[in-house]
Amino acid sequence: MPLRIRPAVAADVSALADLVRELNAFHGDPVEHCTAETLLRDGFGQRPAFAVHVAELDGALVGYALYHDAYEPVYAARGVYMSDLMVTAAARGSGAGRALVAAVAAEARRRGASFVGWVSRAWNQDAQAFYRRLGAIEEPTISHAIAFEAFTTLADEAERRQASE
Repeated sequence: MPLRIRPAVAADVSALADLVRELNAFHGDPVEHCTAETLLRDGFGQRPAFAVHVAELDGALVGYALYHDAYEPVYAARGVYMSDLMVTAAARGSGAGRALVAAVAAEARRRGASFVGWVSRAWNQDAQAFYRRLGAIEEPTISHAIAFEAFTTLADEAERRQASE
């Protein structure tokens, strides 16, 4: 059966959660947060926080690209941010990665966007070589996130400030 790229549907969440956990484990990230239930809630509910395209080979999911809307004020441009791109080791070289990024780019253009952005881990030379072959621009950056306790502390601080105004 040939490679098939399609938008994910709710029935995919169990297999998709397995792929997300596989990618998280590869990166050394926590694997317990992303479950079929959280994907269903956050991606397929009334207000989806993200969209996903999946790659199928022989009827099995072998990859995915998860993305959401973005905006870049430097260029005054709409885009999408691709949070994850993953293809199983067995399916690498099948064209699935390129086809997934192409599907995300086509969807971004359909939404009126003019770019797809993402990051890669500094140590992941294989991914970076793949992205160069796509024609991606590289910009050295350091990613930052506020999560868990630091997130709660800052959100509480803002709410206290708002309440006192």
